Amino acid sequence: MICAWDLNCNAANSGSHSAVVDTSQANASPRSITRFRAQTQAHTHWINDITLAQQHTALVSASSDLLVKVWRPLASDITEPVTIGQHADYVKCVATPNQSTNWVASGGLDRKIYLWDLSGAGKTLEIDVQGEEVTEKGSVYALGVTHDILANGGPESIVRLWDPKSGKRITKFVGHTDVIRAILISESGDMVLSASGDQTVKVWSVTAGRCMHTLTMHDQSVWSLFSDDPGLNVFYSSDRSGLVVKTDVRDTKGDLDNGLSLAVAKENDGVSKIVAWNDSIWTATARASINRWKDVDTSKGLQLPEAYKQHRASMSIATIRSKGSGSRSTETSDSAKTVIPAKSILRISNTASFPLVIGRNGEDAFPGLVRKGSDSLTDSAASLVEPIRHLPEETIEGQFGLVKHRLLNDRRRVLTLDTAGDVLMWDLIQVSSDSHR
Repeated sequence: MICAWDLNCNAANSGSHSAVVDTSQANASPRSITRFRAQTQAHTHWINDITLAQQHTALVSASSDLLVKVWRPLASDITEPVTIGQHADYVKCVATPNQSTNWVASGGLDRKIYLWDLSGAGKTLEIDVQGEEVTEKGSVYALGVTHDILANGGPESIVRLWDPKSGKRITKFVGHTDVIRAILISESGDMVLSASGDQTVKVWSVTAGRCMHTLTMHDQSVWSLFSDDPGLNVFYSSDRSGLVVKTDVRDTKGDLDNGLSLAVAKENDGVSKIVAWNDSIWTATARASINRWKDVDTSKGLQLPEAYKQHRASMSIATIRSKGSGSRSTETSDSAKTVIPAKSILRISNTASFPLVIGRNGEDAFPGLVRKGSDSLTDSAASLVEPIRHLPEETIEGQFGLVKHRLLNDRRRVLTLDTAGDVLMWDLIQVSSDSHR
């Protein structure tokens, strides 16, 4: 099932909706909510990935039913999704270079990458990405694409770059030690970000042909990446523990160790998809609901812990994020700044000189809480990480999905288990159910 929602619609203009808005904060102003637009039963199996194309008017979906489909929910006469391509095995990911192109790329467990025409003209290119040593590890779990470069990754732990015009391989990046889950490519095509199950985000230079930085702000498998910054200087990441992180490396003059990495939010389940838009961060997990969190604007004045400001000053990097010190007047008054708790600042990499966790008062550091290599954080270190946002601003409630079913001996009744933990007995003739726990 695919659902389309209109964003930033006023609650007063909405007749009915499935969005739950958090108004628990004192003196909270009314927040805009989402409004349901349309839905469609696009596939017969799990939908593994979606992307927007053609100025956000087309939604392309990839499914375990082997199909790639396009749906246009904004059309005046909404029609059913149209199949534009098919794989020989589960389709795991789909991507498009930008909103002006007329094609998308898809990758799957058949170890193939296809380029499909959105107008229905079919396949325009096929790339065989079989693993060099173990063929089965050539499955495509992640895709990133621009007009000039296509990148893929998967169980082989290798990022491969291809020419989307000819299908020829450009190069490959070796360095991850676990499954690659997500890939981003800068608009210019000179930088690639890859997220992996080895708990790292790697920054690759296409020009230099090697890894330039290994970021270790996460202590769990990194599942998702997002950025709308052409140079990828600001990006978001999420992991298996549910942690949502925003990283800003602007004004670091290429030394990413001096960037700012913030724990923005924490879900109860692993975040498989993350999107940031219009001062909000949307997160999707294995649960049926989708949450919207308030973003942290790192381009404006932030009230950072004194220890961090002193560190930045010692590195001789003047940024608009931390102008001056607490005792000096700034363009943004302290009362107008977003207060960043000390425990919300993450150590961006193992080579960063700034400690992993700042003291509770924001001044004393804990230099001993340092992660080595790809080892997990100690429990004491992980427990000190505190997200800036504790509750989502809005939740789009979904229906509970079925995870198991069992047909009884009379072949008339079926037991089902859903994601809420409820067991229902269904009568297939009367089409009714009784609830059981």
